Amino acid sequence: MLKKIVFFLFLLILLSSCWDEGSNTPEWLISVDKWDYLISVPSNWEIIENTEDILPKPSNWEIELAVASTVLKDWFKNNLLILSDELSTFTSSKDFSMLNNIWASKDYIDYTLLNSKDIVFNDLEESVLYEFEAKYNYDSPKLKFLQTAHICNQTKAYFFTIAIPVSITDTSKYEQLLKTFECKGNTNTEL
Repeated sequence: MLKKIVFFLFLLILLSSCWDEGSNTPEWLISVDKWDYLISVPSNWEIIENTEDILPKPSNWEIELAVASTVLKDWFKNNLLILSDELSTFTSSKDFSMLNNIWASKDYIDYTLLNSKDIVFNDLEESVLYEFEAKYNYDSPKLKFLQTAHICNQTKAYFFTIAIPVSITDTSKYEQLLKTFECKGNTNTEL
């Protein structure tokens, strides 16, 4: 009987040591650890290293991270672009996301809002996630976009855009991906 109890305790200890309580990251994502933030991206996507030669430089923004699927389908690769900017005035992540959506509705062609909802990132920062269909320009195909924003330490804005084909109807896994973002040393809470 004592052997069964010892074996049972050993089994419980073994199982509890394998349990990862702190991870909110799904298995299909891998972590990208940057100087001042963390995010997880799909394991089958690749980081675009030489963004200056491939992507146009956005005015007033810095390209923080660009990742794209390794699978080309209908001449398009699913992708994520994270831009950043230093803020001169305090704003919330929600307000910044709403403002960017107003700009998107004017900058994109054939903009159609599909959905907007609250999103909570891994560091508990709250924002708004917008899902819409639009075109970059008159020659590009219509795409589905997921966009949101996150303010870190009240001074740095991060703006996220995921572009996918309009044929994708379930965007929940892309929302999961965005939720994995967290600022290192985030102190957005008001005193």
